Amino acid sequence: MTPFAEQKLPPHLLVPGFDTWREESGLIFVRGARYAGKTTLLNALGERAAESGALVLWATGWPGEHGLPHGVVRQFLETPEETNGHPDEVFAHAGPGPQDADGTPPGAAFPERAYRRLLDLAGRRPVLLAVDDLNYVDAPSQHFLRYLARRLKGTRIRLVLAERTGQAVSYCEDFRTDVMRLPYTRTVRLRPLTADQLTAWIGEQIRAVPGPPVRTAARRIAVAVHELSGGNVQLAGLLTAKYLAAAGRGGTAPAVDAEFRETVRAMVDDIDVPGVSRGARAAAVLGRFCSARRLGRLLRGDTVLADRVLRALDDLGMLRGPQVRQHAARALVEDPDFAGLPDVHLAAARVLFEDGVPVEHVARHLRAAGRIGRPWDPPLVLEVAHRALEEGRTEAAGTLLRLARTAAGTEEDRARAEILLLRSEWLADPPLVASLVPSLTAAARNNVLPAADIAFLVRALTVHGFPDRAEELLPALRTADRKPQEEAEVLLAEALHGVWQGVPPHRVPPGPHRPPARDDTSRRLLTGPYAWLPTVLHRIPRLLHAGDRQGVVFAAEQLLEGIRVKSSGVEPFLFACWALEAVNALPQARKRCLELAGEFDGRPSPVWTSLLAAVQARIAFASGDLDGAHRRLGQALAHKSWQEWGAKAGALAGLLVEVLTERGRHEEAADVLDRPVPPAAFRGLNGVRYVRARGRHHLAAGRLHAAVADFENCRDTLAVLDTDLPAVVPWRCDLAEAYLRMGDTAGARHLLEEQLGELPAEETAAEGVALRLLAAAGPAERRIPGLKLSAEKLERAGSRLQLAYTLAELASAYREAARLSLARTTIKRAQRLAQQCDAGRLGQLLALHGSPVAPHDDVPLADHTELAKLSSAERRVALLAIRGHTNREISTRLFITPSTVEQHLTRIYRKLRVRHREDLEDRFSSALVGLDALT
Repeated sequence: MTPFAEQKLPPHLLVPGFDTWREESGLIFVRGARYAGKTTLLNALGERAAESGALVLWATGWPGEHGLPHGVVRQFLETPEETNGHPDEVFAHAGPGPQDADGTPPGAAFPERAYRRLLDLAGRRPVLLAVDDLNYVDAPSQHFLRYLARRLKGTRIRLVLAERTGQAVSYCEDFRTDVMRLPYTRTVRLRPLTADQLTAWIGEQIRAVPGPPVRTAARRIAVAVHELSGGNVQLAGLLTAKYLAAAGRGGTAPAVDAEFRETVRAMVDDIDVPGVSRGARAAAVLGRFCSARRLGRLLRGDTVLADRVLRALDDLGMLRGPQVRQHAARALVEDPDFAGLPDVHLAAARVLFEDGVPVEHVARHLRAAGRIGRPWDPPLVLEVAHRALEEGRTEAAGTLLRLARTAAGTEEDRARAEILLLRSEWLADPPLVASLVPSLTAAARNNVLPAADIAFLVRALTVHGFPDRAEELLPALRTADRKPQEEAEVLLAEALHGVWQGVPPHRVPPGPHRPPARDDTSRRLLTGPYAWLPTVLHRIPRLLHAGDRQGVVFAAEQLLEGIRVKSSGVEPFLFACWALEAVNALPQARKRCLELAGEFDGRPSPVWTSLLAAVQARIAFASGDLDGAHRRLGQALAHKSWQEWGAKAGALAGLLVEVLTERGRHEEAADVLDRPVPPAAFRGLNGVRYVRARGRHHLAAGRLHAAVADFENCRDTLAVLDTDLPAVVPWRCDLAEAYLRMGDTAGARHLLEEQLGELPAEETAAEGVALRLLAAAGPAERRIPGLKLSAEKLERAGSRLQLAYTLAELASAYREAARLSLARTTIKRAQRLAQQCDAGRLGQLLALHGSPVAPHDDVPLADHTELAKLSSAERRVALLAIRGHTNREISTRLFITPSTVEQHLTRIYRKLRVRHREDLEDRFSSALVGLDALT
């Protein structure tokens, strides 16, 4: 099937009720576009006439033969059958005379002879004269058709005339007016097919196709065909034929293919109006924003041409309202022969921009153009991009800025485009940031960028792993002249650089050269999205210095709750985590991290994803979830490579080493330690965390002297930094543990007592660890109370891993004290916690030492008749108590209040004649466990 093939449609489909050629009117005047079905209608009428025995005479007007006199009449009469072999008799005196310079034959001899000849033919059988494309019929032939049309009544001659609408040149306006005045003329205006017409026709076509009921299938297919074709006869026939051919192979719906698109282009190109082909493509480019006014502006102010274009496309069924239908528009826009497409996109972008259309649509056209050219220039594109950034449309801004960057002719224009591009893409496209670093740092050194842009560049360099370049720009940034509205950006850059480098929390983040005085008037002039951040950042060090832990947590929560997915950078999140970690309260950010992770699912950002995962990994490690911490670290490194972490790589590597070490994967931990770490990581707390993790790995591997060296390095580095964070970096506990394993009990005790004296008032996991080590370093008779206290502290702190270590030590102490039942229950709880934490190292230690007690005590249940006095509820409370659970834990497990637990314990002590838990554990632990096993 070729693009120009006419479909065989019944005439009643095109014109409802038009089902016979024997019209009483005698003259039928058909008007329609090139592919509106007029030729189809004429063919159908001719076939009906021929089937009934009529003589059908055809003629077609051609643009190139308009100047050939009697061209159409000759097509009627130049066959032997119609002229009886003597056609020249009709045209013998048909030439123009000297008095008839317009080509009309002199007198009436010619039309009369031609008319008589047709009457002779009609005497033998009816005659149907069909003329297609009346627009191009020559003037003498039109003169004859006028003559004939006035004399049809009472004859067996019928006349069908078809005019092609939508053409630039038509020679039949006067003729049309004359003919349509005749009372027996029937005018047929062909329009695109309706869905009902298509349903009727398609229903006839698919009767032979097996499947659902015909009417239901026909309606469904007709709706789909009408949506794709707009009712265009040619396209509808093409789609239906394709569907019927594919139905036998399992096709379920009409589909658009290359032939459909080629047919659309052929139809548009066949319109005989100069400029319509390009105008149609311009309308397709405008898409849903197309209108006659916009299209006229796009066509250089030619509103007349714009109206013709839209009328022509409407005649072809390719419009839905003023908009070109989707698949037709795609066919026109994707025409490989349309060389002017980029220019049309540029012009369309300018028209839409001037009309205030949302900037993402302007950006889409500029991106499609692939370049900046008239009527655009780089400064104007930058203005549009800046507006897009202000509206939060970062994707559109990125498109515009990439084009402006390519088209920039000066260093200033290029730097301006690149810094705006950096602002729009720095959280989403790390490779782009890396590509912009050399040129932007050079522009900053050449004083091309203002202070606010240099500050933002410092922030981007810091987060994306370029600490040395950020360090180079900081001195110039601090001494540069800046406007009041730029102050916030500068302070923010200094603060972020310090936090990322690991600045101790007692220092003011913006730097010592700007004291956080309450009457600092410059801070009252800060503007912009980050104007409130310096206020919070100045407040946090003062709260830390005053020991106001709740105030620090409150300030951090202010930062976290102020984060907005669409507009916020990562700085508030980093500052909040920095503050929470300084007071050992990072787990309080867990809920907000989960919320942010959910909000950013639809807005993928490698930077955000990595930072969230890294913080979640540290929270998981603090709670003892080693598997979760490992998975989160994998996510952080998957979205942000090792090198891109810069100074943060030290802290990240340290956490990964600790996780792998506790999971018993020592070789993998050693591999991480073999990776190079940027020197910038050792300038702050990041390096301290890395060295401490390396020491913990040495300690687990039995390299005690190397471990001591690392822990002493942590001590010395913190002294240089003039800070001490005993709850965050408990180097004294680490060093004391190494001393204990080396036999230096006195040195270990001294460090642990110092550690307990330095810890804050609130309970922390570091306090529980220190108490465990202090019990190990103390006399044997104080081991069990000390370890119990350690377990209580660690349980309240939520540190399951360290609690498991303490329980393992407590079980060993019970065994040494011959309290075998308590040893058994305690070691089981330690094993359970080790499994929950996926603590492979602790599991190996527990397996190495074996079960500390025999499976059962040798005290029979019959010796403890007192247990019969306990109710079932009291027995459950007693069982949990001897297993080491606190009152709060028991209340949670049994769904009762803590006061009820205390009342149960009081009655248990009275009935069993014991004074406290230790007596209960010593005398009745085996019996209670055995009784529980029996029940």
